[in-house]
Amino acid sequence: METELERIAAKARCEPKLRFTSLAHHITRERVQRSLFRIPQRSAAGVDGQTVKAAKECFGEWIEPMLQSIHRQGYRAPAVRRVYIPKPGKTEKRPLGVPTVSDRALQRSTAEVLSAIYEEDFLPCSFGGRPQLSAHHALATLNEAIAGGLTGWVLEADLKNFLDPLS
Repeated sequence: METELERIAAKARCEPKLRFTSLAHHITRERVQRSLFRIPQRSAAGVDGQTVKAAKECFGEWIEPMLQSIHRQGYRAPAVRRVYIPKPGKTEKRPLGVPTVSDRALQRSTAEVLSAIYEEDFLPCSFGGRPQLSAHHALATLNEAIAGGLTGWVLEADLKNFLDPLS
């Protein structure tokens, strides 16, 4: 983590009641560009049809207007391209939203800044959506707890279509 984000994380850790009121100045040209270069080349294009390669090539054209709209609190995310992908072994299809490449880079940059703050609040047993932690880490931790006799029971819940009403 870079120094700027380390300072944010330290502040969040030392002052847990602190409310950060403005973080837009941490969304910089350099941060968005680094995020853009971490998007895999084969990633799908959004509604604008722009590929990752094309977004990198014309970065200078779209980054400044995007940053200006963010800093004046007027940014509106472009529409998301909706595709339906097959569920393995089923006839149902899963809806998938594909943001534009530029918006994906911005989302990653924003998540990086917010993670510096919220990582300080998570418990060691929290795994969902955290950097460098996956479902495999959660399963390994669960396996250790069960094998070590630290639990008397296990609850399994199937949340099939749980989020469907939201879409």
